[in-house]
Amino acid sequence: MDRTNLARLSEKKTNPLERYREYVEFQLAIDGEGVGLRQVREKLAQTAAIEGLMELDVFALDSIVVNDYVNIALLQDDPAQPMQKWWWHLGKIRRGEYPVDLLPDSLRMAYSESSMAQTA
Repeated sequence: MDRTNLARLSEKKTNPLERYREYVEFQLAIDGEGVGLRQVREKLAQTAAIEGLMELDVFALDSIVVNDYVNIALLQDDPAQPMQKWWWHLGKIRRGEYPVDLLPDSLRMAYSESSMAQTA
């Protein structure tokens, strides 16, 4: 493996945003997997605003709603987590039971559009 690939792998392991990107863009969107997605998103929630996070959140939410298959472990909601932490309530999101008013403004439209596409 060359140095460039080693550096990219190292960054994915140490940079929470890059790990989240890996979970969302490659694992969740492509094959409905990405079980570590919620834990790394939680880590990102504890940091200041990060460029690119909103787009990844929209992509994650859309993938949860419209993908034919999503790993059952991702759809098991964690009742110990507050509802404002939407990434712990992906089952409710997929079923259309998540209260849209608790989503950040950036996700409300994406959620509504994804939900409408599913029912059409």
